[in-house]
Amino acid sequence: MRFACLNCAMFLCGILLFTSCGPHGEATAIVRGKVTYAGKPVPNGTVNFIPDRGPSATGEIQPDGSYTLMTYKAGDGAVIGAHKVIIVAMQDMNNRLPENRTPLPPPIVPVKYTSLATSDLTADVQKKENTINFDLKDEK
Repeated sequence: MRFACLNCAMFLCGILLFTSCGPHGEATAIVRGKVTYAGKPVPNGTVNFIPDRGPSATGEIQPDGSYTLMTYKAGDGAVIGAHKVIIVAMQDMNNRLPENRTPLPPPIVPVKYTSLATSDLTADVQKKENTINFDLKDEK
């Protein structure tokens, strides 16, 4: 009996580790991944998951191309279900003199991925820890 309770408790802890509920009851699951373009990591920008229903999730792209999503708090992931995905990554202008900067830095990924209207990226967030990578392609 004691062994069965221990197994049950470990199972419930595992479920809580991979799935949490936000303040409005929307279940979330951890989402991590990597964004590449032309075979190289995208070094900065944001990844946005927009669900069919519920709040969206955002993650900052790190210099190695990796990201971790958050909806309500850091690292909680995205709501469970289908999502449209947009990725916005602009050229870093910090090392340029102000007079050499353009009003908007040029994108470093194809423009089609930066808009909900044109992005063909999708993701299905499951009730588990999710690894979702994006290998961006040039527009044809």
